[in-house]
Amino acid sequence: MKQFSVLLFWLALSTSQTEIAAESNLPMVYIKTPQEIGSAPKVPCTVKLLLSNGSELGNTNLVIGQICFHGASSQAYDKKSLALTLNTSTRWLDLQPSRQWVLNAAFVDCSMMRHKLSYDLFQSLSADGSKRFASSSRFVEVNLNGHYHGAYLLMERVDRSLLGLRRFDKSDTNQAVIYKAIDHGANFRELGHSAYEQREPAAEELQFWGPLDDLNHFVSESSDALFFDANLGISSRVNIDNAIDFHLLILFTSNMDGIDKNFILARDALTATAQKPKFFFVPWDYDATFGRNYEGSRVAPTAWLSNHLFDRLLDNLTYQQRYASRWKVLRKNQFSAENIARRIDDNAQTLGAAAQRNELRWKGIAEPGSGRLTFTEDLKQMKRWVTARIQWLDTAIAQRTQD
Repeated sequence: MKQFSVLLFWLALSTSQTEIAAESNLPMVYIKTPQEIGSAPKVPCTVKLLLSNGSELGNTNLVIGQICFHGASSQAYDKKSLALTLNTSTRWLDLQPSRQWVLNAAFVDCSMMRHKLSYDLFQSLSADGSKRFASSSRFVEVNLNGHYHGAYLLMERVDRSLLGLRRFDKSDTNQAVIYKAIDHGANFRELGHSAYEQREPAAEELQFWGPLDDLNHFVSESSDALFFDANLGISSRVNIDNAIDFHLLILFTSNMDGIDKNFILARDALTATAQKPKFFFVPWDYDATFGRNYEGSRVAPTAWLSNHLFDRLLDNLTYQQRYASRWKVLRKNQFSAENIARRIDDNAQTLGAAAQRNELRWKGIAEPGSGRLTFTEDLKQMKRWVTARIQWLDTAIAQRTQD
């Protein structure tokens, strides 16, 4: 009976689906829920994705799952992000198959691309044998219970599969771990793990805080001699090249929260045959970047952002040289103003008319003196801000690296 009711729903909507999808330049995600969505618990839902232009080629089948609001403070906004848990692993578009998906609302980000721009940038820093992991994403439009709900960013969940970590085995004494920083206490100065949540292993399977506790204790308490020891020091515990790229991404985008909150730390499991695994950073939550703060206010391009780990690293001359050298390479290539402008323009072209449809559906953030900030104006401001940020960072990094 339940399956028959679902079928009737989709038959009833088939005409409107085709009409809306034909207008959209983006894939359309259709969500049906029998009850109101909240932050918890998740409620049942059915989901179907249609490709743009109403094409049936490559469209997914109807998927059953559960849905709730996603995020913390962002749930106060009218347009809310959505978290989907599907009954079966599903491959959408060219993203990795998964049961867990995020539909990011980007309410305070009028450009709707700050997440994607930042994650794609970090991925672009990868080299052979040195991958920079981040959530891949695609722009979509959402129809919720038969009503247009705006443009969203369909995002992969950062999990063991995405990071290529070993599968959980409860019989192992060592496990692959993923920790998410959720509070400003994640600054590597405070002991313990109260500012984090454990993503892997699943907390209900096993509480496994030892690796993170050991790292925080080492960064906070070790002597300089031990901290920089070639065999036992920080370089044996943390992937230093990854840490440099992550810190430079934080600085370049001016992610005010991302330096001591809203980042992910991961490490593979210890094995008898492989090299000792090292912690590495994965970016998360980048809507408050490129000249905007978490509530949408403007941010000047002149803030230095750091934490206790990066402060200690930058006290070392050898690290300073590596750091300054990497900045010089990136600011001429991936972090150049020209490259960022091109990426902004490419994302704007992909969004197309969906950006205007979203503006009609949702009021943007207030902009002092000019009413509501528009999509077009936000892109202009972002480009100007990037140019000023690069110039300021040239000086700031030179001062801190004796370059």
